[in-house]
Amino acid sequence: MGLGRVNVLKVAVYTIALNEAANAERWAGSAADADYRIAADTGSTDDTVERLTAAGVTVHRIAVRPWRFDTARNAAMALIPDDVDVCCTMDMDRFLEPGWRAKLEAAWTPETTALFCKVSYRSSVDDPVELRGWPAKNFHHRWGYRFRRPVHEALLFNGGAEVERSGHDIVMREVQDPSKETRRAYLPLMEMAHREDPDDAQICFWLGRDYMWANRYAQAIGLLERYLALPTSTWAEERSEAMRYMARMEPDKSILWLDRARIEAPHRREIWLDLAEQFHGRADWRGLFWACANGIETTRRTNTYLDDSQSWGFRLFDLGSIAAWRMDSMPRAIEWCQKALDLNPNDERLKNNLEFFAGARTEPRNDTLTAPDRAFR
Repeated sequence: MGLGRVNVLKVAVYTIALNEAANAERWAGSAADADYRIAADTGSTDDTVERLTAAGVTVHRIAVRPWRFDTARNAAMALIPDDVDVCCTMDMDRFLEPGWRAKLEAAWTPETTALFCKVSYRSSVDDPVELRGWPAKNFHHRWGYRFRRPVHEALLFNGGAEVERSGHDIVMREVQDPSKETRRAYLPLMEMAHREDPDDAQICFWLGRDYMWANRYAQAIGLLERYLALPTSTWAEERSEAMRYMARMEPDKSILWLDRARIEAPHRREIWLDLAEQFHGRADWRGLFWACANGIETTRRTNTYLDDSQSWGFRLFDLGSIAAWRMDSMPRAIEWCQKALDLNPNDERLKNNLEFFAGARTEPRNDTLTAPDRAFR
């Protein structure tokens, strides 16, 4: 911050922490431009507290029994000094990209109560490839906000009219550790959240998804059907994702569910790839060509947490090339197979397919040639 400036914002970055020694220095370093860095440690048994303290972070030890994320986060927020203007909630597995402070001050206005930044999910700290990215309300005014829900907490404003702004150029990276013990407690906490508010559409969706991952299909189907029927279930991307899950759990209705998902969110490549897999498995070459052509030509990334990076890989082009060959559209088969190979250059099957298609283009059609499908299977 430059000298001589007046009315400079006071900013606090805060978090809750439990056995975060691996992330402590990175978290603290990325938030170094804040006026305050505050961590509420909830019972670490490693050297998280010592590492954060050595990095200049103010650490408070708190106990939350029974455990709820919203209670812990609200306790951490209460530890922020009164003179702070803007708070940034940032989990320990996240870190801010350099330059965030100047961008925050440029975007924040006196009327602002909350600011969205971009969360960029990566597989590792050093991996430059973004797997998913989405806007998140991580910056908020010191007063008027509280967290709600025991897990997947929502930051809610009760101070009057909320004024939200976008700070899309502020990037907060995230690299999760799925082996952490705390993640194993999410399912019972989501069940608690659903009991507290059965009409919370997002908890219905998340809990239904977790039941699906746990192979508890009957419960998952019931919750996702409830989610789709709730009047607050209005987000097309999430509704279409719920329909994709239903297609997996009810294979006899898979095409029906995926067609509903396509109508709900035709811009999502994930849906078209699912349809393509279905049509390929049924040897429906016209359907496969239709799904691949639409998936390749009419889709876009939604930049939400639901984006699946694999849908933007080689697979749709691969299936499309097989469909094009089956439909006797050799130029398109070659084009799509080449694009598949460009995205997956070490795949010997794709190399063989491309050679096969190029040779088939100059020869009469022979339906006994099944090399691409045989190699695929």
